[in-house]
Amino acid sequence: MSKSAEDRDQSSYDLDRLVVLCDGVFAIVITLLVLPLTAEVDVPPTDDLMGAVFDLWPRVVSFAVSFLVVGQFWIVHHRLYGRFTRCDAGLIRIALLSLLTVCFLPFPAALLGEHTEAGDEFPVVFYAASLTLTSLTFTATWMYAKSHGLVDPSLDEELSREMTTRSFVTSAVFVVSIGAAYLGLLAAVLCWMVLLPLVRKAVVRMQRARAVPA
Repeated sequence: MSKSAEDRDQSSYDLDRLVVLCDGVFAIVITLLVLPLTAEVDVPPTDDLMGAVFDLWPRVVSFAVSFLVVGQFWIVHHRLYGRFTRCDAGLIRIALLSLLTVCFLPFPAALLGEHTEAGDEFPVVFYAASLTLTSLTFTATWMYAKSHGLVDPSLDEELSREMTTRSFVTSAVFVVSIGAAYLGLLAAVLCWMVLLPLVRKAVVRMQRARAVPA
């Protein structure tokens, strides 16, 4: 086997190890999100147990939203790395940075579940900013891999452009959600769950329409 073939095999092996590491981190992070609902639950003795449980709704909402968002990040990660054929030291560093932001998410999620006082925007804004940072690292991952020849060369050019568009649009909507967070959690959630998929679909459709020859 030639030296170049050995390097390609080693690079593919390193990519597989990196993907396994990332999957493991995502699994742990999703598990940690539920801890505020279990290990830290403090329901005082009361005749109105149902009311006491309903008082925990901020934690439940925080967990549900975080689970969906982190799950979406994992789907994006799965799609991105599924397009890579190898990795290098730069991609590994960016992946570790991305994992750092993902590992941090349980903290702002717990903070959001504990502090829901009216007029206190900081927990929502902090949470939105944390999600935005994670999104930006995924965009950086795709752009780095694309510019360094780590993407499958057989990938259709149009699909490659669409993935680039989705990456930038996603990060842009998350940035917008930081401003929306000042209006409350509902406004931020609408950005993540409603505005984001709608804008991505609209932009991709416009991009496809421009690509169709007249």
